[in-house]
Amino acid sequence: MVRRTALIALTICALIAGCGSRLTDEQRAALVVPQGGSAGAQDGVVTGEDGAVPDGTAGEQPGAANPQQPNKQPNPPGSIAGACQGTGGATDKGVTAGEITIANISDISGPVPGIFQSAQQATKAFVEYFNATQGSVCGRKLKLVSFDSRTDSGGDQQATAQACDQAFALVGSMSAFDQGGGPAAQGCGIPDLRASTVTAQRQRTAVSFGAASNVVNLVSSAGPDLVKQAFPGAIGNAAYMYLNADASAQNAKSMQKAAEARGIKFVYSQAIDIADVNYAPYVAKLKETGAKIVYWIGSAQYAVRLQQAMRQQGYTPEAFITDPSAYDPVYVRQGGAAVDGTVVYTNGALFEESNAQVALYKQWLGRVAPGAAPSYFGMFAWAAARLFVTTAAKVGPQLTRKAMIDAVRQVHDFTAEGMVAPQDVGGKRTSACMTLVKLKGGAWSRLAPASGYSCGSLIDTGVGG
Repeated sequence: MVRRTALIALTICALIAGCGSRLTDEQRAALVVPQGGSAGAQDGVVTGEDGAVPDGTAGEQPGAANPQQPNKQPNPPGSIAGACQGTGGATDKGVTAGEITIANISDISGPVPGIFQSAQQATKAFVEYFNATQGSVCGRKLKLVSFDSRTDSGGDQQATAQACDQAFALVGSMSAFDQGGGPAAQGCGIPDLRASTVTAQRQRTAVSFGAASNVVNLVSSAGPDLVKQAFPGAIGNAAYMYLNADASAQNAKSMQKAAEARGIKFVYSQAIDIADVNYAPYVAKLKETGAKIVYWIGSAQYAVRLQQAMRQQGYTPEAFITDPSAYDPVYVRQGGAAVDGTVVYTNGALFEESNAQVALYKQWLGRVAPGAAPSYFGMFAWAAARLFVTTAAKVGPQLTRKAMIDAVRQVHDFTAEGMVAPQDVGGKRTSACMTLVKLKGGAWSRLAPASGYSCGSLIDTGVGG
């Protein structure tokens, strides 16, 4: 079912028991993207009727209104930089009187080249934006060093070990096999503020936090409730299809249990093997059971394959629902007419709507990576970078790794100035809020709620807890 409230992170790892460090090319191509998620922090949240949280379209930030003059106000009133004055000199590894070195470790190469390049690009974009418009954090500019985790747990481990020696913190990272770097990060005590943690091992690492965090057993009631509101005549005949991989299977089972607890009835549930290329039997079963809603948990390319098979047999459910991995131009191009009508749940702002932080992200992404498209993962990497600088400013001139980690643990209501739904970063709990968007005529638009996010309670399904 729609997975817990914001559902955002995970099924990218385990395609074999224990999330092995090396997979076949077919298995790696099947990586499932993070879903909605939870994190935490300092921005206040205003709740509207029925638990809806309005979009936080905060006032334009410096550099957004006039892209030709990014240095016009290096220290505008109320800016991040203005929150901290003075410097404490070289207070910890990667920190000098004038500079803080941060590192981003993301999957760039591998069987699916550039799978999380958008997270690295977004982190770079934020660093450029911050240095040009915000001045500094306690007199210190940001310096970014980037590493490629190679879609491999060994690559993540090696990159993390290097970053431990070269940087003060990890920021905005996104790796499919992020369990690899957990022990190294824990061992050197480096603050690790990721776009999302996608494996249970990394989630349990004390120094690691996700701007979009995910706990398998905690599912928000907002997801199933939104689906019930949008498709009231179909909730008695739902099906759950998922990739036959450990993490995706766990998430599917957990979300299905949460949906059942909210009154959605499932007539069919089926895992699809990664190497299976014949989806016709599954579609035949969907038709036989009369499924009107089809949920999918797995990578977007497999969602395309399933929907193409559905179209070939003349089967069109009332709703095809999947995670934010499909909220991407590549999915739309690959699927064409076959994927029209797809419904996606997300806990981030919509690219099609007005949002000041999203506008900044798009603007500065265009500067550092011309032609690159903004993405869900990039959005949360930008959010992680913003959380890093605001938290560092609160720590003050005497910036240390321990002080930074302690401060992040206190972040429980983070929205990145309205860019993402409220996230309990420090508590490492699933977000309770989400939005549904629908693809129609090749374009995405809001389905529910009418504005902002719908927030519910967290359901403990007991799966993977």
